[in-house]
Amino acid sequence: MSEWHQRDHGPVTEEKLVQAVHILADIVETNGPAFRPLYQDLRRQLADLRLQQQAEAAAKARAAQDSTKVA
Repeated sequence: MSEWHQRDHGPVTEEKLVQAVHILADIVETNGPAFRPLYQDLRRQLADLRLQQQAEAAAKARAAQDSTKVA
């Protein structure tokens, strides 16, 4: 366990959240509903991250489109 705490966690990415969701899904299946709130929270965070990424991509696309109209 001490190895885990010494690791560089870096930024939260969609890949890391998806991996965590899969791990927690296995834990919930194995150990029952005690971990379900954590699992649901992590799924919510993943959904929020995806929405944020979509909004950022849409804003960039609009900005790029606007800059080509001005030129």
